[in-house]
Amino acid sequence: MKIGIRDKIILIMLVVIIISITSIGILTFNNAKAIILNEVKQSSFKTLENANDYFLRRFMSDMEHVVNYWAEDEEIISYRNKPSQPKMVRSIPSHFQDIADQWMGYIKGSPYIAWLYLGPEEDGSLFIAPLDITMPEDYDCRTRDWYKKAVENKGKAVWTDPYLDAGEIGGMVVTVARAVESQSGISGVVGLDIKLSRISDIIGDIRFGDGGYLMLLSGRGEIYSHPDQEMLLTNISEDEELAKQITADQGIEILDFEGKQRMVSYMTVPETGWKLVGVMPLDMDKVLAPIKDRTIQVALVSILITLIIGLLLSQIITRPLESIMKVIYNISQGNLNEHAYIKSKDEFRVLGDQFNNMVDALRELIKERESMNKELSGLVEEIRANYLSTVRSLANAIEASDKYTRGHCDRVSNISMLIAKTMGIGSKDLSKLEFASILHDIGKIGISSALLNKEGKLTKEEFEIIQQHPKIGHDILSDVDFLYESRKILLQHHERIDGTGYPQRLKGEDIDCLARIIAVADAYDAMTSSRPYRKIPLTKEEAIQEMIKGKGTQFDAKIIDCFVDLLATSSIAL
Repeated sequence: MKIGIRDKIILIMLVVIIISITSIGILTFNNAKAIILNEVKQSSFKTLENANDYFLRRFMSDMEHVVNYWAEDEEIISYRNKPSQPKMVRSIPSHFQDIADQWMGYIKGSPYIAWLYLGPEEDGSLFIAPLDITMPEDYDCRTRDWYKKAVENKGKAVWTDPYLDAGEIGGMVVTVARAVESQSGISGVVGLDIKLSRISDIIGDIRFGDGGYLMLLSGRGEIYSHPDQEMLLTNISEDEELAKQITADQGIEILDFEGKQRMVSYMTVPETGWKLVGVMPLDMDKVLAPIKDRTIQVALVSILITLIIGLLLSQIITRPLESIMKVIYNISQGNLNEHAYIKSKDEFRVLGDQFNNMVDALRELIKERESMNKELSGLVEEIRANYLSTVRSLANAIEASDKYTRGHCDRVSNISMLIAKTMGIGSKDLSKLEFASILHDIGKIGISSALLNKEGKLTKEEFEIIQQHPKIGHDILSDVDFLYESRKILLQHHERIDGTGYPQRLKGEDIDCLARIIAVADAYDAMTSSRPYRKIPLTKEEAIQEMIKGKGTQFDAKIIDCFVDLLATSSIAL
């Protein structure tokens, strides 16, 4: 069967355009797939980091704070056995009883704590709370791994792998310990035993993506936490593929695991060598379906346009046809900037214009990919909102045990942001201020609630402990990259203009402007709220007078003037 020129033109056009569109579609699809897969990986790993920072590491930090506190306690440091005092394992010497009673009070309020104890270097005794009469009489703390590890790493808290407790609990525990140092050297080790079930509960309660889960492994690959209880204390090496993929300190891998394709994110907890592993189902077909459908739609529309152009071209066979075919060929090689320029004023001119429109339609496909990138940028803003939500939850956790300061962080944040916006602070600094003001009291996590809620005047020693909370808060957030600037601000929110504040004794312009704003908001809310040391709050007018008195000494004069004007003119209740 003889094929006419009309059919040849149409067939040639279709083949060339289909090849061009297919090539562009494949390139675009693969590029979009790589972008989305990378975003999913980054999101997965960020979720893993947040789980470590806000849950596991916070819990570990709280436990380290306990042993650090007691390892630096003067009574512990100066403790010595009485003359002729026998070795003690099942009892407490009378001159240590006061500390043992304090320990018991802490343990009763913390059911996940098994034991709190001191092992003196002097004779290997063990002063343990609560007492355990099942302890072996020949027990020598100096031979235990937790004792040796603490001595080897003096000056910092150390963690052991889980082990079977020697006492009456008889369950799996994890020990955090720190050496007690005196002028003459190591005088002992303070240790804290935590039930392994507590760490397992913390990890098990964290949601990891849609249908995913977290597990915690020891350095040897033993599973400490897993949603399937039968997997606990088994070794990950039983799954050779997974064990082979998570040998580095951190990473993200896609592999077939548990019979399905999954994304496995992992990171090493520096203090312990444990690995936090997140396992999330990965359905790339579902993720990429919208992109695939859009690519097919564009291809079909382009082919339809090509068919129409081919029909028009077949009407007249002239020299302009060669020019158009040349342009088509160049486009098939990937040069989308080519246009057909037809000088004649006949049908070929119309054909050239429509062909150029088709090329523009193909370029729109590339623009849609750029639009997709903008949508991904929108996800970044959504992540920031999630960060803010997480930070607010953290602030609520700070206030949960204090009936006097509930809502304090939110009120200080609202007042701070109102002052800053009135002063014309830029959006970048407003973002820093928002996080810093919400978290300004996070350091109080490290201070006992009994001291925070004490009624009456604080002793000098108690006030010095309270003054540590900006530094504690600064340290708690040290590993949270996106709060780097905010944590420097909250460190300074108790500094005074005259240099008598704390913890750095900064003065005047050396104090960050945003920290000076928080200082004003914090003081005003404290004055107008009930506190343990002042049950009846000041009125708005009384608080204004007190703050004016502190202008130029405690507070920045310009910020006070701005705030007083706001109180006088704002319709918002402050």
